Amino acid sequence: MTATRKLSDRAPRIVFELALHDGEWVAVEAIYTRLGLNSHQVRSSLNELISAGIAERTRRPARSDTGCGRTHRTCFRMTDEAPSEASV
Repeated sequence: MTATRKLSDRAPRIVFELALHDGEWVAVEAIYTRLGLNSHQVRSSLNELISAGIAERTRRPARSDTGCGRTHRTCFRMTDEAPSEASV
């Protein structure tokens, strides 16, 4: 994404959803279920937010729904936008 490219129309809805969780990691499944969107719509907008420095991503270990071993869940949260006092 270039610096001049605008965010999609879904991005603000995702920002509000992430803001509701106050810095906690949120699974992508919870985001798209709550917003009534599909996985692709949410993931593309989340990638835009990550490129813009608004959100960050991590992979968290989780048990498989079928019980056949471990898997990972992709989780997102808003980045800490406040500058550190140590840098002031």
